[in-house]
Amino acid sequence: MNIFRQGSRILIRSIAIYICSISVALAAFPSHPITLIVPFGAGGITDLVARATAKELSVQLKQPVIVDNRPGAGGNIAAERLKHAKPDGYTLMFTTMGVLAVNPHMSTKVSFDSFKDFTYISTVASTPHAIVVNPDVKAGSLDELIATARDKPESISFGSAGMGSSPFQGMIIMQEHTGAKFLHVPFKSGAESVTSVVGKQVDMTLEATPVVMPFVKSGQMRAIALANSSRIPSAPDLPTTAELGYPKLLSGSISGLIGPAGLPKPIVDRLTQATGQALQNPSYVKLLADQGTTTASSNSEEFRLAVMKEYDKWKKIMATPLAQAAK
Repeated sequence: MNIFRQGSRILIRSIAIYICSISVALAAFPSHPITLIVPFGAGGITDLVARATAKELSVQLKQPVIVDNRPGAGGNIAAERLKHAKPDGYTLMFTTMGVLAVNPHMSTKVSFDSFKDFTYISTVASTPHAIVVNPDVKAGSLDELIATARDKPESISFGSAGMGSSPFQGMIIMQEHTGAKFLHVPFKSGAESVTSVVGKQVDMTLEATPVVMPFVKSGQMRAIALANSSRIPSAPDLPTTAELGYPKLLSGSISGLIGPAGLPKPIVDRLTQATGQALQNPSYVKLLADQGTTTASSNSEEFRLAVMKEYDKWKKIMATPLAQAAK
């Protein structure tokens, strides 16, 4: 009996020491640099916003936040890495809605569960897409572009950052609501896709305004429309799809922060708080606004519910014949 009691005291003491050490570690978070995985290559809108956010989070958390680009498979490679990361807050991912809500419906190769394998932290930003073509494309308006792709299916090639990426989503939405059919050409990043349009290897893309507008201004691309309900300050002369008679043709890049499953609530709360503070910094807000990006913070549950809503929507969309053909 004495041996039993002594063993119990040792066990209780060990548990107390463990809990105490965990509490100290949480209170000290973060005590060293944080890695921020980005699921697409450098130069695309996800990378641009991620780097701006990482810089601001470094200030708020008083620790370096290091961007780690892991492109490939439409973001699945990055998501897989995060899934197996230690849930201590030092490995996070700057994700897009496409990775979490679209990719699971794309193929059986997705090896993560968007709601069981990750911890949601906060949404960050939303950037509308511009519909752009290379100068050799004869269509001079959105109506003409859609009419050509409808009358001659797959005669117009469409570049994207890969299946599941936000430009891919835009293409699916455009096909779904217009009856047009484009030839999908996937790349590892939005930057590569844009470069291919500039180089005239691909006819068009649907990409974030910060990425494409410099090429539009230099004459290397021609902007057809903004896939948004309202115009933006960074492209005030670009008409919206809503103005042009396509109110459902809306597309953009919605991004946010997630961690691996099992991330302790105190760490989630600290990261959510830091993100919210970052998004209130006037210089950060202006930097993104000048690019056509709107900041949008949330708490963990709000982000999770937003992804769930998109997940259900894209489950239905990806079951359509046009979407299946684009895979």
